Amino acid sequence: MGIIRVVCVAGEERKLRYVDEYERNSLTYVSAYAAPSVISIVRVVLAWILVSEFGQYQNGLLFLAFVGVPFVMSLDAVDGIVARRLKSQSLLGSFVDIAADRLVEFIFLSYFVAAGLIPLWFIAIFYLRIILTDACRMRAFSLDRISAAGIFLPHPLREIVLSKLSRSGYGAIKGILFGVLFLTIYRGQTIPSMFEYVLLVSVLAFSLVRAIPILYTYLPWLKKEEGRSLARSLEPVSRTTKIASVLQLASDFCLAGVLTFLALR
Repeated sequence: MGIIRVVCVAGEERKLRYVDEYERNSLTYVSAYAAPSVISIVRVVLAWILVSEFGQYQNGLLFLAFVGVPFVMSLDAVDGIVARRLKSQSLLGSFVDIAADRLVEFIFLSYFVAAGLIPLWFIAIFYLRIILTDACRMRAFSLDRISAAGIFLPHPLREIVLSKLSRSGYGAIKGILFGVLFLTIYRGQTIPSMFEYVLLVSVLAFSLVRAIPILYTYLPWLKKEEGRSLARSLEPVSRTTKIASVLQLASDFCLAGVLTFLALR
């Protein structure tokens, strides 16, 4: 009986250690996948707090231009770095990252539109590009040609959209635009200068250049062999991710509508 009791106790201890290790691994797994999305959410909340709190007085505008905007824009790179380091890239996480980008842009642009520094033509072109590319991403989902690493594109065109240089360059030029516009408000100007118009056009040009490969490959009426020859994703697309893609496109229309309304007031 003593031997049987010892064996049973040893078995229970091994079972408890296994359960404890499983729980620790599960917690680590969840934390690894949640961390990049938490950073994306923090980025949005921080942008809103900075604009609502520091955008109301002169010295706050300087803080936004030289500290707030660079910090918020740099967090866009941090969530991607964390996801790659933890090997926790996922399709749903990529949607959270893109949604955070859209909301941060909206928070800053709505402030500048209210100040009269963003013209209607900029909003129209900027959001038309966003709506078309997000519609193409939905089509890529239907063709199983998208993964956590990004939308599938022919190799020569892929670097234009998904390379680190392309992503960081686009983020940098948007950050420069936002910082300069905060300085413009600080100086009391209500009309963009020639330099600010150049920055506005540069942001649009950069965004359109990055959009062309996606539109070229996935617009339904462009039947390109490059798009047909792309491999299909081995990563299963969940129903949640498909719903997220639809909601993302719907939110694009909503954000564009709000900014258009503000510009026309």
